[in-house]
Order: sequence, then C-alpha cells, then structure tokens
Amino acid sequence: MSKLGRYSADRKKIATISAAKTVTVPECGTVFMTGDINGTITLPLVADAGPGWWCKFILSADLSAGDVVMTPAGSDSVELVSATAADGAAMDIAGTGQVEFKDGAAKKGDQVEWLTDGTSWYALGMAAAATGIDAAA
Repeated sequence: MSKLGRYSADRKKIATISAAKTVTVPECGTVFMTGDINGTITLPLVADAGPGWWCKFILSADLSAGDVVMTPAGSDSVELVSATAADGAAMDIAGTGQVEFKDGAAKKGDQVEWLTDGTSWYALGMAAAATGIDAAA
C-alpha cells in the first residue's frame, strides 16, 4: 500500500493580487486572492491560453476603493457569464467584454472562475449580494 501525502493532495496554487495585473499563460490553474485594488486584471489571449486554461479570482477583502475589473486581452470577449448571489439573483450575459467586482457591494469571499475552450472565455461567479458582480459590453 502506498503512502498518500501532501504531494498527492489537490493543493491549489495561490497568489495575491495587490495592484492591477496582466495574468500570464503559465499562471493557469492559479487561485488569485484579490485585495481592494481598484484596478484591472487582464487575462491572456484565448488563442495563447489554449483549451482548458483556467483561473479563479476570490476577493480577500470587502471592496471600498473602487471596482476590480477582469477583462480578456485584445478583442476576446466572454461568451457566457453566470453570476449567482446569496439572495438567489442570477445574471447571464452573452458577449460581454468584462466582468467586475463592484465597489461598495462586493464582499470578501466573492469569486469568479474563468475557463477557455480555446475559442471563447467562460466565467462563473458567486457573490454575497446581487450587485456584487456585474458585467459590461
């Protein structure tokens, strides 16, 4: 019987974002803990990232300094955004250009996961309040 240890566990790569950032292709699979940064986080081009590339952003603090905007690079857009709030509110938007954690509404623990099939970006989010996550064209 082999030993199972921490090296076989499903450990996540964790990184902290404390200012505007451009996410790179090698950062695939990273969970980014995002502070109250009032800035933009840019994802890599879908064509560069390739099928199966993903990351997740989790707020590590309530927002009060401004929105945290997550946007695809270049002319890439998000084909499906689904955000669900604790009160059951849902939002589905096709062809949006960015997803935002909203200042004054987004709370610690709100999160958005991004995934690409190599052609399109897909985002799935959860927020404590119906207005914590928004999307814009």
